[in-house]
Amino acid sequence: MRWKPLIAALAVVSVACGCGGRGGGSFANLPSVQGAFRSAKAVTTLGSYNVNTSHVYVAGISSGGFMAVQMHFAYSGTFKGAAIYAGGPDYCGQDSETTADLDCGGAGEYTSELTPSENYINANQNTAGMDPVSNISGQQVYLWSGTGDTVVPQKTMNDLQTEYQKYGVTVTYDNTYAAEHGWESPYGSVACGTLSSPYMIDCSSYDSEKTWLTKFLGTLNAKNTGTLTGSLINFNQSPFGGGSNELDTNGWVFVPANCAAGQTCSIVVALDGCEQYQAVVGTDFVSQSGLDQWADTNNIIVLYPYQTTGGSNPNGCWDWWGYTNSSYALKSGIQMTAIYNMVKALEGGTATATPTPTPTPTPTPAGTATPTPAPTPTPTATPKPTATPTPAPTPTATPPYSKSITTTVVLAYSGGYITLAEYLELGQAYGYTASITLYDCSGTWTNSPTCGPMIY
Repeated sequence: MRWKPLIAALAVVSVACGCGGRGGGSFANLPSVQGAFRSAKAVTTLGSYNVNTSHVYVAGISSGGFMAVQMHFAYSGTFKGAAIYAGGPDYCGQDSETTADLDCGGAGEYTSELTPSENYINANQNTAGMDPVSNISGQQVYLWSGTGDTVVPQKTMNDLQTEYQKYGVTVTYDNTYAAEHGWESPYGSVACGTLSSPYMIDCSSYDSEKTWLTKFLGTLNAKNTGTLTGSLINFNQSPFGGGSNELDTNGWVFVPANCAAGQTCSIVVALDGCEQYQAVVGTDFVSQSGLDQWADTNNIIVLYPYQTTGGSNPNGCWDWWGYTNSSYALKSGIQMTAIYNMVKALEGGTATATPTPTPTPTPTPAGTATPTPAPTPTPTATPKPTATPTPAPTPTATPPYSKSITTTVVLAYSGGYITLAEYLELGQAYGYTASITLYDCSGTWTNSPTCGPMIY
């Protein structure tokens, strides 16, 4: 997974992490989801439903997992529990890209940020920026961390377990699977121990969604393993600030037929992670999350807000290190406010949306088994790190590369010059803050001045 730094009615907010490479994931093994996709015809306004506000939850993976933790602590009066896949303590990044990457996760390294996190919670709780932390006492929280996760170390999730338990939460922790970084689901298209896009992993058909939904809701009705009767709706995020601050112009919401008919329902808000935004993996997070099958038979509305890329966020992560503003982890955080207002809209509330002039999303074509989401506006080009041109080691009349830059391993990754795999290899070989020279060889960057393979 790449993030920047590695760097997502009952109401549940769920966040997942997109991790590196362009994603695929066939829908061939997901016939039940295809039925719901056929109901998604065009971008529309987010509707309001009869929601039981005592059953609102937040869950997510990686950058979405960190975002879900932020949402849970800041809006603990709204969200009654959380399910976190490969995230970490609240405010773990501390408004610093380097801290987020090297201490919390991204480089597979770890330095505990538990004490600063708890200090932050204690200083901000019961203020305009954060609800009283006492709200979460007695709530249920589910945590997932694979023993093979090379992106977010299990120690980071252990800190999150400690943090939640300190504040009186009942924690269920799945931490024994030999899983890589990803959102676990029986519909995942990636093998459990593999790090690969779209970062939706299947661990021996384990159904982690059933585990935490049961903790939140009690005994569930059997999930729908056939064609879903609910509708998957492509909604306009522009009234909530979509089109700016790295928020996509459109998101998705799954609405069971009973909820559309006025029955009382719950909400699950599912947030994806870095490199899981729509321009990279399409709707793979939605179709492989394993949520809609349970939602269809248990009156759960599933909200899938979407983020995208931006100048300081080239990998399309949710903001958990401060690229939007320094209050990113509080109620005044731009993305936090947007997600909260979407939940209030579903509840029929009167939350104030963020007015942002945004191009109208292109409607999703009708009649396709797997709809193409509205195109994400072309993100602002990521500024390249300022670099001093470096001559090739062996002078030649015509160098094989077109240009070169000198930067650090961390900045090379966050600037989009190298892949996650290259980032990890270079960091281990030279150090993440070491200076390296990269050469542009027909659009591919390498540290070989002869345009050969990357040298580790």
